[in-house]
Amino acid sequence: MKTQDSMKPVGTWEVRRRIKIPALVHAADAMAVEDAVRALSGVRNMATDVEKHQLIVRYDASQSAYQAIVEALESAGFPPLDNWWCRFKGSWFEFTDTNARDNAHAPPPACCNKPPK
Repeated sequence: MKTQDSMKPVGTWEVRRRIKIPALVHAADAMAVEDAVRALSGVRNMATDVEKHQLIVRYDASQSAYQAIVEALESAGFPPLDNWWCRFKGSWFEFTDTNARDNAHAPPPACCNKPPK
């Protein structure tokens, strides 16, 4: 597993997500998971922890989305843990990614704080 400092979000729209993957049990599984997620655009860095069955991924939320990562994991044969807490966190991740993407592509604000007359 990489150091936690390399996993801290650096850019404005970068986020870090911890995803529990029950099928992640061997180093070969970790390599397959990393290959599947690395192919997505916007993914900056990732680390797998086989002992905790966990993937930590840092990506640009204006370019990629949590749902795209989940779909890549499922297509590789490593679906995330499916309990109420993980579904709740997944919904929150999708919501915040959508907000970040919308804000990143929003038009620039007005040049001053006074409304036009």
